[in-house]
Amino acid sequence: MLFLTLNLRLSTARLATAVAVLALLLLVWRPRALRSDNFVFYSPHGHDVVPAQMIGREEYLPLIQVLNAVGSVSGWQEKQKSIVVYFGSVHVEVHRDDVKVKVDKRQVVLPAPVRVSNGQWMVPLSFLQLALPKMVPQQLNYRVGSGRLFIGDVSPASFTVSLKSLPGGSRLSLDFTSAVKLKTVSQNGKYVLFLGDHPVEPLEKSFHFQDPYVTDLTFDDQDGKPKLIVTPGSLGLNFYPSEAADGKTLLVDLAKPGTALPLQGTTSAQGSVSHPGPAPRTAAPAAAPLPAGAPSKATNLATANPATAPPEPTLPAMVLDPGHGAEDSGARSRDGVLEKDLAAQIEDRVRAALLAAHDYRVVLTRVGDTNPDLDARDAIANVTRPVAFLSLHAGNYGTSGPRVVVYTYRFPAPPALLPVETRSPAFVPWDEVQRSHLDRSRELAQALETQFATLPGVATSPPQEAPVLVLRGVDAPAVAVEVGSLSPDVDAGLLSDPGFQERLSAAITQAIMIFGRGPAKP
Repeated sequence: MLFLTLNLRLSTARLATAVAVLALLLLVWRPRALRSDNFVFYSPHGHDVVPAQMIGREEYLPLIQVLNAVGSVSGWQEKQKSIVVYFGSVHVEVHRDDVKVKVDKRQVVLPAPVRVSNGQWMVPLSFLQLALPKMVPQQLNYRVGSGRLFIGDVSPASFTVSLKSLPGGSRLSLDFTSAVKLKTVSQNGKYVLFLGDHPVEPLEKSFHFQDPYVTDLTFDDQDGKPKLIVTPGSLGLNFYPSEAADGKTLLVDLAKPGTALPLQGTTSAQGSVSHPGPAPRTAAPAAAPLPAGAPSKATNLATANPATAPPEPTLPAMVLDPGHGAEDSGARSRDGVLEKDLAAQIEDRVRAALLAAHDYRVVLTRVGDTNPDLDARDAIANVTRPVAFLSLHAGNYGTSGPRVVVYTYRFPAPPALLPVETRSPAFVPWDEVQRSHLDRSRELAQALETQFATLPGVATSPPQEAPVLVLRGVDAPAVAVEVGSLSPDVDAGLLSDPGFQERLSAAITQAIMIFGRGPAKP
């Protein structure tokens, strides 16, 4: 008992000391706003870089600088706990530590309160989505979670990335939706690719590769200058950047010194990169064909060969979404056929048929064995403003024979009806964007089912509605096609047969061509 009492007293004393130290720390170390990334506002006249701050768990922007980035502040009246800002013909009133924002006589409620930091009135990022559209007449394009906002008719470029292994090196292929102007420099063992003045909205901020020659590719525009940073896999590699398709494709080779890689068939980039080893080779003329080792899929161009693609693709975009990928293999048959591979095989055949018809340029949501998340797949589609979106899957229908089912998106409930004055045409909720395309989505589904019904030995059913999440955020007619059965109890059989895949792909292509002629007339 004495021993227990002594230990209890010692523990109590230590606890008291700890409490005292903690109290002292809280006294001298007040909560601070930590500096975070910049936020960039792109307008037709240039860009504005606004510093962001993390306050608690929320990211904040200075109110006055935000308003000046999208318009002009003429003055303000500040009190101890509130400020009224005169922004054009609009009065904006906010209160310290309050979630309510008053825009003239309208009230907007933010998820996080307004703060004051270092004498500046700070608004959370949700201000851009909920309040700002009520203050400006221009269209605003802001993807929640990104670090940039586009004003008016600014149309940012986006890009897809693929990596190809070559003997003694690797080749990065970056396909852009708009032309960029490449200039390269070497900094701190990394290579920086400046992309010119055209705004860029990356679908992913960074890409990581399990490759001995290149490990990371990161996008950065914190200073308003879009750029890509390439991290080589080791020191001493030679670096060969070049352009193709009039600046819409960038090819980047990294190789061991002395390695003779296949010519890229492109014009060389502006600027030079200093690196150890032999001097960079001279790029081949722009008309030279791509080597056999070059990437075979130019996902945002009208042809599979970026060196011969038209300088300005005028064809409408068709988005193909091979389901699953990487660690997510999807369904599996008894003989080992994986859904992710089957979806990619069908996609490849549909893609080839569409390109051969010269009526569409094809955009892929994934290339190779990768697995972009659902938001990334939808974003890839939406930046291209496609004619339609087709997601390809294979399902488990038990032991039944070949079957094809087409799905459109089913919403869980009707949308909440908002007062007219609170609606904003500039921002449509991500999970509601498909609603305006449902009629055309059903037309595409019906066109597909009609073509599938002509396939011998294949069971079909009327198009169905289901909460297929990848369709929800697509701002275009969108359907999912599921073939089966891919079951662990039976072999894949006909599904893996190249002849069947060719017939299925031809039916999909024919349905897309019919759908592309426009809505059915009564």
